[in-house]
Amino acid sequence: MKSYRELPVSSNEILPKFSPTDILAKISAAKATGCLIVSYNSVTWIIYFYSGDLIYAHHSLNSFGRLERHLRRFSYRIPTLTGSVRDQVRLRFENENQINQEFPCEYQAISWLVENEFLEPSEAKKLLVSLNKEVFESFLLLKSANCRFIQKPDFSLKLSHLDTDKFLMACQKKIEDWQALAPLISSPEQRPYFFTKNKSGGQMSAENIEKFSKLLRGFSFRQLSVITNQDEIKIAQHIYKYIHNKIVILREPQSPFDKLPQFKGDKKSGQYLPTEKNSITLHSVKKTKTYKLVCVDDSPTILKEISRFLDNKKFKIKAITESKKALLEIIRFKPDIILLDVGMPGIDGYQLCKLIRNHPLFKETPIIMVTGNKGLIDRAKARVAGSSDYLTKPFTQSDLLNMVIRYLN
Repeated sequence: MKSYRELPVSSNEILPKFSPTDILAKISAAKATGCLIVSYNSVTWIIYFYSGDLIYAHHSLNSFGRLERHLRRFSYRIPTLTGSVRDQVRLRFENENQINQEFPCEYQAISWLVENEFLEPSEAKKLLVSLNKEVFESFLLLKSANCRFIQKPDFSLKLSHLDTDKFLMACQKKIEDWQALAPLISSPEQRPYFFTKNKSGGQMSAENIEKFSKLLRGFSFRQLSVITNQDEIKIAQHIYKYIHNKIVILREPQSPFDKLPQFKGDKKSGQYLPTEKNSITLHSVKKTKTYKLVCVDDSPTILKEISRFLDNKKFKIKAITESKKALLEIIRFKPDIILLDVGMPGIDGYQLCKLIRNHPLFKETPIIMVTGNKGLIDRAKARVAGSSDYLTKPFTQSDLLNMVIRYLN
């Protein structure tokens, strides 16, 4: 481990020939215990090791959202991971400032799920493998970075150990699958859109056109994976030919995911053709419903922006500007999700939330409070009023989509 510790890296120095695989090999060979901290392009990767084995890999972009996505996927086959349990996890662990920082909040959340028997240890290991692979996908693409290794004698949390060398081989295979799609597809965070104006769409069946138009409306490959319960690489492989034929267009990752390194093609890439073995069919994707969403806000500008963010082919949106009339209109509309502005004249968002929550039709309906206030007191007031979650202004389309995806049935 001596040669690794003596890497001449300062906090302001970038290693021009940074090699993730070489560093991982040194840590594994030295059976080191501690954490590797790597930074590049405003993103920080932290990878935890115990005696050279991988414990957990984390990066700084939307780390808790990453856990929620994977828990949602696991909930399809693990009945104990109910929406209520996932809400408890978020309430306990999402605010990292309130948690011991020895391990990231999402790792501690997984430990809590195991301790409270919502997740079997074997399933927790599968979940960790899935999370680690996603983080390693970007980490292994780094060509330059600054880094340091912090040795620690032991860690109090060790859900499972993964052989670093074997895990690395599995990750490299996944990266090769992505690179086979480059440069046409260069990131799992890219957002495919169905380009309905393209005449080539006439080559598709009416059923496939309908499914594409409902699914491909601003969700990234990673988000589509949750919505459809399909592997993201399989989704990308399946629609590759439609992207190639310009039936589907790709938009770049939204901030902050545009800071992650992207897949670069090699001589064999860019010529991917789906096979029976690795292709999915649209028939295997569950039929997507059109969700009814109510947004109550006294600002027509905000209502218009939310309607633009949530394409109306996926969501049927009802905008309400007068809070005093909102309850009756909500009862008539029977929405799947409700967005409430906090600061409204007459009846404010907190009061309206209580009224809605007390109605028997909306005991379980997700209610999202939308506000410019960021304080913990405001969040607590929202919870007391009966809200399911809290969205802070200003928010991006990605923020809103992630919030809505969290509560899709």
